[in-house]
Amino acid sequence: MAGTRSKQPTHSGEGHLVSNLVTFIIFLAIFAVGLYSLSWLSLDNVWPMVICLALGTLAYFVPFVTGRSDTAKELAEGRVAGK
Repeated sequence: MAGTRSKQPTHSGEGHLVSNLVTFIIFLAIFAVGLYSLSWLSLDNVWPMVICLALGTLAYFVPFVTGRSDTAKELAEGRVAGK
């Protein structure tokens, strides 16, 4: 590929520092609240564990699903999806 002038694909999140930080802080806070709910966990009260599992799952899967959706072929060719 020597001599080609194709545009190199950008990395996921490149140029989006503020939005990445805001997303990280929001979902870290959701995860921390889930962990904090475990302070009320007992054998008689299982709802804190349900809350912890729900918030932990939410904090993991929502950013995972909303991530970059470019296909490998488009990235390899240096194209941006939708153009």
